[in-house]
Amino acid sequence: MVKKEEIGELFYRNGLIPVIKIDSADTADGLATALRRGGLSVAEITFRTKAAPKVIERFASCYEDILIGAGTVTKKDEVDAAISAGAQFIVSPGFNPSICEYCLGKDVPIFPGVNNPSLIEQAMAMGLNILKFFPAEVSGGAKALNAFRSVYQQVSFIPTGGIQENNINEYLSLKNVLACGGSWIVSADLLEAGKFDEIERLVKSARRAMIGFLPIVQEGIDEENQSRSMRDGGCIEVKTPSIKRTLAMLSYFKAYVIPGSEIENKQGLLEVSVGIPGLHAQIHLVE
Repeated sequence: MVKKEEIGELFYRNGLIPVIKIDSADTADGLATALRRGGLSVAEITFRTKAAPKVIERFASCYEDILIGAGTVTKKDEVDAAISAGAQFIVSPGFNPSICEYCLGKDVPIFPGVNNPSLIEQAMAMGLNILKFFPAEVSGGAKALNAFRSVYQQVSFIPTGGIQENNINEYLSLKNVLACGGSWIVSADLLEAGKFDEIERLVKSARRAMIGFLPIVQEGIDEENQSRSMRDGGCIEVKTPSIKRTLAMLSYFKAYVIPGSEIENKQGLLEVSVGIPGLHAQIHLVE
């Protein structure tokens, strides 16, 4: 069981939370494999189908390395069903004080949807500081979130709604955005057709867009060969939207900072070099 204080860190490290409407628990295994291979370790299964509890139960019992949550939760009985199935967090489309209090009373993290200052402040009054921003694009998008930042500095957002690969970095570049929710990488049509290879491709494509690149590594390389190959391979420079977020995402590949490579100012890191086990070069990140 992931501790509540670790969930925000996992969201940040993934950068993208797939919002999944799934009609049959029979596709859960293929979906989990596609997410794993794509490099994601979090998923939100929406309560828009009757299969949701069974899918969550399958993930919770067989794929403990994937943080599984329940989305589009609007009723208390749905909260109960989600928790019984093994959901580790709850997401609601709007801010419903009754649902929020119910989740808090059961000690399960709840991320309600908000899209204006009044709702943000009501959520804050309940002690909630990670909120879903929904529907993101029609509620002012990244500009609205940037405006919220100076007023609600203690709040982090998960924008969802209208976000695609071509605009995700507009959101992830904001310091008050923890991660983005998106459904395009796991569409109902792809699930129904069993096109898990395509889901994996879309996940990798989204992660490549967020990081700026995706490293290709070799498994099982020993330390001596790793050091020699990195010397021989030289250095690859990559411009990335956020060094801090990219370092978090690269933790999936066990990346480490090369000592003495950091260049920073008062705002944070400007440049840094990283090594990745199995990669035949250093990566020099420039923001």
